Amino acid sequence: MTKLLLWLAKAIVLGFWFGAIYFSFIHPLPGKISTLIPVFAVLMLLVHGIQAAMLTLIANGLIKLKWYDYISVMLFGFFTMLDLRKALFLAAERKVAEKKSPPPHE
Repeated sequence: MTKLLLWLAKAIVLGFWFGAIYFSFIHPLPGKISTLIPVFAVLMLLVHGIQAAMLTLIANGLIKLKWYDYISVMLFGFFTMLDLRKALFLAAERKVAEKKSPPPHE
């Protein structure tokens, strides 16, 4: 159920990006709304960029992020971070367990 909701949320965000491109460049809307759509898109990219930076800091030393992880964060933001949450949590648990376990005796 959670995966389905995440895919639905990502589809809605993807709809925003397609709408922003369409209504900004292909078929601009009349009036002031035509200037607001690109502003909202830039603000969203800024927030998603901050989230990508946070993800880099969190994942440092835990999991190896790929290029498509960053693109997904830039497009979908928080919803991608929810997808990566389990992998990050398991990697953090392994790291804590390694620190707690004593080194083997020779």
